[in-house]
Amino acid sequence: MVKKAQSSFEFLSTYVWVFLSVTVTIGTLFYFNVFDPQRYLPEECEFGQNIICEDWNLESGSNFNMNLMLKNNLEKSIEPTQLTLYDNDYASINCEANVYCPYQSSFINWTDDDNDGIFTTVHGGKWSPGMSCRLELVDCSKSLTQDTRYKFKVSFTFKRIEGTTQHTTQGKVFTTAI
Repeated sequence: MVKKAQSSFEFLSTYVWVFLSVTVTIGTLFYFNVFDPQRYLPEECEFGQNIICEDWNLESGSNFNMNLMLKNNLEKSIEPTQLTLYDNDYASINCEANVYCPYQSSFINWTDDDNDGIFTTVHGGKWSPGMSCRLELVDCSKSLTQDTRYKFKVSFTFKRIEGTTQHTTQGKVFTTAI
């Protein structure tokens, strides 16, 4: 009977050591962020079918900047009216927002220079179908660290040039700060 007990004890203690070593190994991998899913997810900028995000970048700092290249995929010309930027926890972030149409233009067409989220017309114009424009968010009130990934939500409101009805599209940007 003693031999059976000793054999059972040796069997169990061997597997306890194996279990402990596997647990320590997995704990070490978690500690060094090997299992961090954000490291393996692709960067993305998504606004749906009406407004297409073609390019983006995020500049880190105590107050960050973000540039988005957005394309009007609607059948009619539009005019931006309002924009709100949120962090991943839906906390609103104050930014100065400018829209340049076309993308390479140095003239601001619409601006939100008082950080209230409402665009005012500067040089006018229209955001024609198929045209890509630059949405520039400057001096945003949040500190970002370089080489860290961040997720932002964007509420972008626009109206057709001849219309008065406001349309809102929700976008998201998941990218690394440079």
